[in-house]
Amino acid sequence: MNLSIKSTLSSLVGNMLEWYEYTLYAYFATVISHLFFPTDNHYVGMMLTFATFAVGLAARPIGGIIFGHIGDKYSRRKMLAVTMLLMSIPTFCIGMLPTYASIGIFAPIILICLRIIQGIALGGEFGASCVYLYESAPPHKRGFFGTLALTGVGMGLVLSACTIFVIESIFTIQEVYAYAWRIPFFISVAGAMIALYMRRTLLETNDFTQAKLSNLLIENPFKEMLKNHKTTLVKLFAVFLTTQISFFVVFIFGKSMMIEFLNFKPEVAGKYNLFTVLSYTLSTVFFGYLSDKFDKRYIILFGVIGIAAAAYPFISSLMAGHSQGILGMSLLMGMLIGMTEGTLNPLVAESFPTQIRATSVAFCWNFTSVAFGAASPMVAMFLIKNAGGVETIAYYLMGVCMVSVMGMGYIFLSARRAQFAHAYMARDTKSL
Repeated sequence: MNLSIKSTLSSLVGNMLEWYEYTLYAYFATVISHLFFPTDNHYVGMMLTFATFAVGLAARPIGGIIFGHIGDKYSRRKMLAVTMLLMSIPTFCIGMLPTYASIGIFAPIILICLRIIQGIALGGEFGASCVYLYESAPPHKRGFFGTLALTGVGMGLVLSACTIFVIESIFTIQEVYAYAWRIPFFISVAGAMIALYMRRTLLETNDFTQAKLSNLLIENPFKEMLKNHKTTLVKLFAVFLTTQISFFVVFIFGKSMMIEFLNFKPEVAGKYNLFTVLSYTLSTVFFGYLSDKFDKRYIILFGVIGIAAAAYPFISSLMAGHSQGILGMSLLMGMLIGMTEGTLNPLVAESFPTQIRATSVAFCWNFTSVAFGAASPMVAMFLIKNAGGVETIAYYLMGVCMVSVMGMGYIFLSARRAQFAHAYMARDTKSL
């Protein structure tokens, strides 16, 4: 048990730090837009900033395929040490990077390259930690432990939001733009060294060890996934539509939306964003625990419906500017996204066999982050600018939720058909 706890903490801490490092860019989007994408049109500069964010996300499936293959064919634990280094080095380099004013066009080019490397690292890290945590747990606690990967994401967001909130509270706007924006990127180096040391002692998971001893490992897990698990992928993607878009719109774009379109002060927007991600983090733990006791599909369905119902009140509270209303709706929205996304992770892990699990989990999360999540901040900005203002974000979220509800209906229908087929076969066998 002590070894299991140590392995879990090592994976969780590393995952938290990687998401801290990755989301610093998004939370400093307004600053980065000014320093690396200067233009007479501030809207264009912001679009370029989030386009660079999307480019980094586009690299995630590459990392997922590479490290998922390593995890399914060679080792789960080896993935986690490599991805930690691959994320931390470019994060430090971003903190050291000269701005456009110093080196001109080379500044955004180098920034894009560093974001691509970060994207590859995150694509490998997240799938690896999801599977490692899921397989490290006893069978009756896999829902809770599988959810901890998303708890690590939330903790990384909280840590990132807290750090930036402190920076924006201590330093003046001029100091933030001059040099203070670099400080959070440098802070991550110490944490990365600790996490890397902890990961050196990780154990291999029992599932992978048993599959290897039983000679069940296959040559091409990615090909096997696409060939024999297409229906499972399609059903899961319908649910990912809501989780990815709501995550990126609320957590990644939300702060910039408040600053750029609703005239919130950066420290005020950061405070509300912090409450939202804190609610998300606690929610993943609570509903991960419940997912071992209740059907995960029902928890996810209620979460998706809840996001659809809360979307308009959430956006309306931001537009009204009443602090109590914003706080209450921020906590509610964070909880609902954590309820849905956290519970989804163990559902995805249990949907695939051990020999392709690392590849499949990484592909689901990383492909949908690109296909659905990466462009969502830019879609949100376009809707605000051209389709009726901030209020359109509520309709955007409600629309994707409806698609996911239909996807969940398909999942329930497929499960019912499988039950009927199993009962029919059991009856025929008994009659023979």
